[in-house]
Amino acid sequence: LAVLDEADEMLSMGFWDEVTAILDQLPNPRQTFLFSATLPDQIRRAAAKYLRDPERVDISRDELTVEGITNVYYERDDNLPKPRNLLYLLEVERPETAVIFCNTRDDASVVAAFLRRQGLNALALSGEFSQRDRERIMGRMKRGELQYLVATDIAARGIDISDLSHVINYSLPEFTEVYVHRVGRTGRIGKK
Repeated sequence: LAVLDEADEMLSMGFWDEVTAILDQLPNPRQTFLFSATLPDQIRRAAAKYLRDPERVDISRDELTVEGITNVYYERDDNLPKPRNLLYLLEVERPETAVIFCNTRDDASVVAAFLRRQGLNALALSGEFSQRDRERIMGRMKRGELQYLVATDIAARGIDISDLSHVINYSLPEFTEVYVHRVGRTGRIGKK
């Protein structure tokens, strides 16, 4: 039995060659499962190579818009550093709570540190954190002790915060499905 979970994240983080090298060494016959929030072309090709008679099961059908969520686009002022643009956006929107998505753990760390230097209550959350630290940070967010969670996609899987007012895409994701997954962290349980 072989299970690939978060296959799209393994691809985006650069581990795909290592993963396929391991799969190439596994004995046949075997049962292989592949779980992925998105299905980029490289994942589809891998499914064709490593899965026999695969059956695709879509747990949810993401739509490009989600009812109850307002999407707003702000143009960036190229004369200012990107973190400064984010600060101005926060001053305009004044979110009660927000998850700010970055594409890399370095960006998440830099943005969280920048916001803290501005006197804001922010912490980073990325795949480099231990499970214990992730749970501690998420606990603070859920208890309302943290206003801004600056997260990468891999750390944000399964984030369920009841009263999240804003999701901010500091960096746009590569795939539309990831955008829908990100913005779906707010507007939950009938809230707007």
